[in-house]
Amino acid sequence: MLVSSCSENAKRLLIATGIGCGTGLAFGAVYDEMQRAKDGKERKKLENQVFNVFKKKKAQNNGKIVGLAAGCAAGLGTGLYLNMMKEDIKQNFGKDGIELEDVKDRNGDITALKVKMDGDIAFENGKSDLKGTGKANIDKLSEALLAYPDTNLAVTGHANKTGSESVNLKLSESRAKEVVSIMSDNGVEKARVTSVKGLGSDQPLPGKSPADGANRRVEVEILPKS
Repeated sequence: MLVSSCSENAKRLLIATGIGCGTGLAFGAVYDEMQRAKDGKERKKLENQVFNVFKKKKAQNNGKIVGLAAGCAAGLGTGLYLNMMKEDIKQNFGKDGIELEDVKDRNGDITALKVKMDGDIAFENGKSDLKGTGKANIDKLSEALLAYPDTNLAVTGHANKTGSESVNLKLSESRAKEVVSIMSDNGVEKARVTSVKGLGSDQPLPGKSPADGANRRVEVEILPKS
């Protein structure tokens, strides 16, 4: 339900969000309004209204991804866009060895989303090809990325410390490339991938020993397009 105190531009934004940012809607005026309000309470009120409408839309969608069309991020702003994406896709994650977490700046605003895979589920020791559940998780991630085209990706591979570091470095990079390859096969444009790298075994998970199999993982950071 639209709030009566909303301006016409805010109503347009709410309506657009409620139908997944329908093609052809003009976001220029919406963007101007959000920018004018960005330092005040009015912007926060607009964001809350939009987010609540989106949550209702999600609840009505029987668990399916709603998505936002290309160009929506300009009208919504980075933080709200990523918040809506997280709300939309989190039900598909948080189980079967995949986690979704916020990346925030010093002001507490969301600047990116990070997808983390459990290495024990995703990769066998010394291998870079994804196992069954790991492959299924990347398929789920690909579906989400196709529904949110105003994002780029940074993909980082890791290894557990069971071999030489030179081997682990190559292995971690191969794992990152494997994930990119599967996403590409699923229709995610390679041009959206801004970084693909391997860090070897240098960054074990907090609370895990370097040799723990959970460190055989790939992390995908979802970033707003610049």
